[in-house]
Amino acid sequence: MKSKYKYRAGSEFDEFIEEYHSQSPLRVEYYLRKEEVCDNPGVHEIEAIDANIYENPQYRNLVIKVNERLKNKIVNNILYARTVDTGSIDGRAGLGIIREHFGVDGIYVSGNTYRTHPIQIFLEPELIYMDQLLLKNYVNTILEYFRKKLDSEFLTTYKYSNADYTRKYLGLTQIRGIIETFPYRLKEDDKEYLISYIKASEIDKIFKLLRVFKS
Repeated sequence: MKSKYKYRAGSEFDEFIEEYHSQSPLRVEYYLRKEEVCDNPGVHEIEAIDANIYENPQYRNLVIKVNERLKNKIVNNILYARTVDTGSIDGRAGLGIIREHFGVDGIYVSGNTYRTHPIQIFLEPELIYMDQLLLKNYVNTILEYFRKKLDSEFLTTYKYSNADYTRKYLGLTQIRGIIETFPYRLKEDDKEYLISYIKASEIDKIFKLLRVFKS
């Protein structure tokens, strides 16, 4: 544990982010905002949920009409961030696939982004579907490793909860930090190695691959 982090609980996560930060990281943007949709009108219909309107037991569904550029941006970025544990083991904070969980292609923010959840993630450069799936599994594997190693102390406790376990809040800065360690320019053979390491939860081998990729 480095003294620069003042030996605070959970600082090993911050050390990981610093040590393995990619020399050419993915650039990350959050939120499909109302302003962007209004600035890009068109004829292409996109199914979305409104993250600001929750009507039990789900978010409101809607159709937004946008131009081709924004349509492609929305449908080509399939991932979303869950920043708060839902209260079950299957609902841990991390990354998920929008269509798999919500049956739509976009997560629209009609109002304030403050405490909005879930949040669509936009990556630059864009990744193909399988690479985004690999990114999701990579991020969630890293998160689970540090949850176990640090007893989730690098996360913020979510105070308003009756869950069977202590629910945690994952900051967008933390999500960005992990994504910026992801080696998205791996050759296909190395990518297959990373996939196998993730499936087997072989964290030491993942870290070794990251070090090699940076060298």
